[in-house]
Amino acid sequence: MTYIKTDETILLERSKRYVYRIFLMRQTGTILCFLSIASVLHYLNSPFFVYILLGINAFCWPVVAYFYAKTTIDTVKTTNLSLVVDAALGGFWVALMAVSPFPALIMIAILISDRYAAGGWEVLKPSLVAMSVTFLAVWMALGFPLNLSFDAEMVWFSLPLATVYIMSLSMLTRNLAVQLISKNREFERIALMDPRLHIPNRRLFEQRLSSTFIQTQRNGTHAHLMLLDIDDFKHINDTYGHEAGDYFLAEISSILRHMIGPKDTPARFGGDELAIIVVDHTNDEILMLAQNISESIKKIRLQSAEQFFASISIGIASVETATTVSEWFGLADKALYYVKRNGRDGIQIY
Repeated sequence: MTYIKTDETILLERSKRYVYRIFLMRQTGTILCFLSIASVLHYLNSPFFVYILLGINAFCWPVVAYFYAKTTIDTVKTTNLSLVVDAALGGFWVALMAVSPFPALIMIAILISDRYAAGGWEVLKPSLVAMSVTFLAVWMALGFPLNLSFDAEMVWFSLPLATVYIMSLSMLTRNLAVQLISKNREFERIALMDPRLHIPNRRLFEQRLSSTFIQTQRNGTHAHLMLLDIDDFKHINDTYGHEAGDYFLAEISSILRHMIGPKDTPARFGGDELAIIVVDHTNDEILMLAQNISESIKKIRLQSAEQFFASISIGIASVETATTVSEWFGLADKALYYVKRNGRDGIQIY
């Protein structure tokens, strides 16, 4: 049995991936911040319990935030709220470091860029408020301490935060961009394909027709446009039902995809109107291809009606007989209607 993902399932999977990405980046950041902040605390001779608080923030908080987000209904909202808490904790540690310029500025820059990358201004705005309020409250409570020294130990222990984390963030952003490009290409491909017949739709057909015409004009190559119209398709729908009509179209699509060459383009540009752009074929070869397609379509049977029989009318025009794309299509259309006016179930090349 084929399992079809619902929109709710897809959204849930995306939310889980988002929460996990935030957890990985948060854990990486807190570990690197631990080294940077600890070096400043050591320089300032801070009491031991402050190191304990730092360890809890660095190694326990990311895990707690991750598992808590997984237990809530709106995991994304909870995760974004935890990003605001991260910013508040960042303000707390900037105050405890007595605003030591080198590590403090790196932390603030990373917190801002991280929040904005995760949720834009919607996450960044409350994060800035939380960071500023927490910083001012703690800094005021401590008596506005200020440490403007650039101790070598503080600089060296802050460099991993300034390099490793930024590189990790760049790699993550790049991977997300590649995934987005891939998704966009897939969406574009889907938008240009007929969802039931798995062949190009009218939009892609018109693009391919124009590009093929231009190439033939530039390179002097050969191409033919073949228009196919199912005879009495309305009768098929009315007699056997629309499901049978859809099945019949799908079988025709399968025949076209298997009988044409890799450079050729089958397409559906109307309800029961199909087309094939065939390149590098002579008139005799194109007529033989059309005949084979017609004979194969006549062999299609419905499971619910063994007596079922249907035929198609085919009109063909060579690109060499036209001066524009519109004229090329018009000539193939004229050939098709010549067949339909003369009893259908036939092939005519203009």
